[in-house]
Amino acid sequence: MKKIKLIFLVLICTSLINCAKRGIPEGGPKDEDPPILVNAEPVENSINFDQKRIRLYFNEYIKLKDFRKQLVVSPPLDKSFYSISPQSGASKYIQIDIKEKLDKDNTYVFNFGQSVVDNNEENKLPFFKYAFSTGEYVDSLHVSGNITSSLERKSDDFISTFLYPVNKNYTDSIIFNGLPNYVGSTLDSTNFKMTNLKKGEYLLVALKDENSNYKFDPEFEKIGFIDDFINLPTNESLEIKLFKEEVSFKSFKPFLESENRIGFGFKGDYKGAEIKLIDDKKTESIITKNKSSDTLNYWFKTIKYDSLKFIVKTPKYKERYTLKFKEMDKDSLVISPSTKSVLELNDKFKILSNIPLTYVDKKYINVLNKDSLLVPFKVEIDKNKFDLNFDFELLPNDNYIINLYPNAIVDFFDATNDTVSYKFKTKSRTDYGTLKLGITNVKEFPVIVHLTNNKDEIIRKKILNSFDDSCVFEYLKPADYFVKIIFDKNKNQSWDTGSFVNRIQPEKVFHYEEEFVIRANWILEEKIVIK
Repeated sequence: MKKIKLIFLVLICTSLINCAKRGIPEGGPKDEDPPILVNAEPVENSINFDQKRIRLYFNEYIKLKDFRKQLVVSPPLDKSFYSISPQSGASKYIQIDIKEKLDKDNTYVFNFGQSVVDNNEENKLPFFKYAFSTGEYVDSLHVSGNITSSLERKSDDFISTFLYPVNKNYTDSIIFNGLPNYVGSTLDSTNFKMTNLKKGEYLLVALKDENSNYKFDPEFEKIGFIDDFINLPTNESLEIKLFKEEVSFKSFKPFLESENRIGFGFKGDYKGAEIKLIDDKKTESIITKNKSSDTLNYWFKTIKYDSLKFIVKTPKYKERYTLKFKEMDKDSLVISPSTKSVLELNDKFKILSNIPLTYVDKKYINVLNKDSLLVPFKVEIDKNKFDLNFDFELLPNDNYIINLYPNAIVDFFDATNDTVSYKFKTKSRTDYGTLKLGITNVKEFPVIVHLTNNKDEIIRKKILNSFDDSCVFEYLKPADYFVKIIFDKNKNQSWDTGSFVNRIQPEKVFHYEEEFVIRANWILEEKIVIK
């Protein structure tokens, strides 16, 4: 009997253990499936729409992630016209409440981009949209393409695309003070596709719409456009280059920066801008551009005044200002070297000043190498008026001393320097690499070759005027480099941006996609074929 009881007890324990094992979670494959729309009220692509509420049901709990950034409503609706929930938390449906009467015979699209994600794994439902029509049919045409930066290697994301119908109400100013009929977005890529469009002729504009007002603000937004109006339907894939326009010059109220220096803040192209004192006071003056800010500095020699009256003008701009006297400290000359230790073999030594320089006398300057031998040199004041540029042969593995004695330089206020010495050295040729480029398929010269780092900063620059010109970059620090080639159409040795109003595209730029890895004591030879 005891034996039977013992067997019965063992069977019960075994059964309990097995039950316990079945209760232990063993996990499973990770959910990688996006949510699925299972129902819509009203149904997708409804016609004669006159509802006040839309519900979009999904097969699992969803939430809206960054939807304020990704949601695009086309044609644009003021945010007071609708509301969307849930704006936080999870739900099995999205609800759109229509608060105002919509225009007749329009196809509306609520494009959620990739903001619809499942609640647990945040798997994205890509490019989810809901469309309906307040008329008899849903418009079905589309336009697509690619938007890239004109000058920068990396393109912006979340670029808006706007379509404006070309009709009796169309003017070029519509992008500044009107609203587009259709809106799209590249989201986090460079590709765009606008759907549910009407047949017709349109202006297509791409915009980095920083303030999301559907209007072009040239002071801080980039723009791109197609040269010709587009006609829908079309199967053409469109290429748009984004650029920042040069805005018109405008000055701001001046301010005293020191006893003899007045700052005039500005925006736009300052080249050709003049600042003139318009009262009876006669004084010497000079105008410079601040290196680190959009400020023009008006330097003047000491005069007594209660107030000063100025006129700031360009060929298309004029503004008058009055500045009252205020007790301020006077600027005093401070100079510094461009390097305190190592000068790269491809660089030039400079002396930097805080006050504009007016005169340099090389008989009060000498350059010595490590053997204390005099080195022949040239020296001149840079066009920016602040830098003293030296030009002499730099040898590798050498040490240099530059001595300046009093009266070597004179600043705008007739002050001179004290005796000062600057020491630096150079590195070995084997510390550097060389890049030799063979550039082919160039249709027209000149071209400007920019060698840039991974931050798109220009490290070196070469101008090629023919196929006979070599493109060799010597004495490069070991690093990764990129190449961009500018087609200098107007031959001014710089890249020129575009203008929407004048229908001018920016100068074309070819970006070579692969990076060049430069190593010390290494020569890299590469061919670039312009596409």
